[in-house]
Amino acid sequence: MKQAKIIGRVFSANQCCGMEKKTLLLIQPLDWDTDKPLGEPLVAADCVGSGAGETVFYVASKEAIIAFDGWSGETSVDEIYPPVDAAILGIIDGKQIDAREQKADSRK
Repeated sequence: MKQAKIIGRVFSANQCCGMEKKTLLLIQPLDWDTDKPLGEPLVAADCVGSGAGETVFYVASKEAIIAFDGWSGETSVDEIYPPVDAAILGIIDGKQIDAREQKADSRK
């Protein structure tokens, strides 16, 4: 899982393949240790009702499709999975990173 901050929303008049009624958010990936931006922003389908400015965790690639399986009964096993590259799976309320682990990683 990866960490990101929600920086915007994407609107689309027409959507296909199980994407109807899904909120599409623009997220900025963040480094877990420093919370600094990491790479380019991307569009992610929201599965948890997150909102602007919140820090979230998400999955990308094939794992993002699995987040839709059976969600609110909108997709079934026999249907074509939605063409999604990232899905938001949770809102981060806080985190704790072991300082000893960080020091060990910085020595490598």
